[in-house]
Amino acid sequence: MTHMTRRDTLTGLAAGTLATTVALEAEAQTAPAAPIDRRPRTYDLIGQAAPATDLARFGGGRLTQADFLGKTTIVQFWGIWCPDCLADVDDVAELNRLIARDRNLQFIGIHTRGRYGRWGGLAPFFAEKGYRFPVAIDDDSAAYKAWAIKWVPSFVIVGKDGIIRDFTTDLKAGSGIGVQGLLAKAKAVSKMKVRS
Repeated sequence: MTHMTRRDTLTGLAAGTLATTVALEAEAQTAPAAPIDRRPRTYDLIGQAAPATDLARFGGGRLTQADFLGKTTIVQFWGIWCPDCLADVDDVAELNRLIARDRNLQFIGIHTRGRYGRWGGLAPFFAEKGYRFPVAIDDDSAAYKAWAIKWVPSFVIVGKDGIIRDFTTDLKAGSGIGVQGLLAKAKAVSKMKVRS
């Protein structure tokens, strides 16, 4: 029978611990990290009045606070520099087409951050893609900040009383709510009774 000394026991424990540590470190280096989804799930301004807004509209005119009264409005914060926004743009065009049929709803996109990618501006983008939907321009990100937006694309639903009622990110990625899901939310908001 072999007799182990205290020193032999401690040396064996240390070797075992070292082997386990090396194995764990090797596994951590080879295993791909899960992507972190940073999309916000909540929105701080729900229940509050839509922030004061005064932006130039693409094609002329202004988007002001008065535009958020009288109809339920889906406000999309987006940019043609944003891959998730570009993934949603076909759906946004379809959403706008469906909203145009409903006298209680309206849509406005707010292009933010003043970056236009390879297009250099909205006109070349819309011409190339063949899209038509209303867009206001937020090149200095003042509206992005005032509306407390933390992710693009973000969709904010403003009730006909000018109060923010709902929020989601993305139509495909993230929430995956899709056109019909967002439209259903907006229609539900449009049916809400508002105080006079």
